[in-house]
Amino acid sequence: MRVTIGMQKGGVGKTTTTINTAGALAERGHDVLAIDADPQGALTLKLGHKEQYRRFSDNPNEDAEALIDVLTQDGDMEFDQLDDLIISGGEYDIIPAHMRNFLAEKSLYTDRRGFESLKIALNRSDIDYDYVLIDSPPNLGPLADAALLAAENVLFPSEPNVIAQESLKILFDEVETLEDQFEVKIRAIGAILNQVPAQGSIAADMQDWFTETFGEDRVLSVPDRDAIEHAIEYETSIYAYDPDDAGYPWDSDPINELRDCYLSIAELLEEINNE
Repeated sequence: MRVTIGMQKGGVGKTTTTINTAGALAERGHDVLAIDADPQGALTLKLGHKEQYRRFSDNPNEDAEALIDVLTQDGDMEFDQLDDLIISGGEYDIIPAHMRNFLAEKSLYTDRRGFESLKIALNRSDIDYDYVLIDSPPNLGPLADAALLAAENVLFPSEPNVIAQESLKILFDEVETLEDQFEVKIRAIGAILNQVPAQGSIAADMQDWFTETFGEDRVLSVPDRDAIEHAIEYETSIYAYDPDDAGYPWDSDPINELRDCYLSIAELLEEINNE
């Protein structure tokens, strides 16, 4: 099953959702691949692959294979070589981002099948995972569209506020446009509300809107806990995070609560995958 973690607004927990949902699926025994399709490389950097993200950036004559080389005509790699970019991880594997991927946006606009390139690459490569999660860019553009078309399933991370609500409506319009243009059906799996405050009338009203939009069983919440950021400092998901080793022993209780939250997201994906 392929799932894009998509939202055209930054700062809503998109990458954190990808990292920890992948961790939850791996915890439940699945083989998982996370693809960092965001040129900003947040997933790559947060999982400790800074050198991979910047490799050879100071020497353009050196070979720095990246998504741009597979997805666009500017590179020397073929669609079926996507799996050559995979880095094996302790929890799950990733295809990292690279700084050069910023250049992919322009090429995908002009390439004949640019918007479908990631889908073609996944179909033609030897990639065989139970779940492929795609962390897409926080904007409307060819890489974000390519991620939506490649997965045909999208999970929306958001925050319970009016700005995020309006951003989501814009993304709904983009999904509808892609469905009409490419004659596909992109399934909206649900919404993940991050950094949910303990109280507040605005947040409560927004949660009601999300429930009406997606259905009660398709809206899951993740509370605002420092332990999430501490796990990122540890360069893992919350499932491989060791609070004592990281120097935050007080995270033991909140980390268990957070693990339950992301396991619920994993179970939702399993349920949909088995429909």
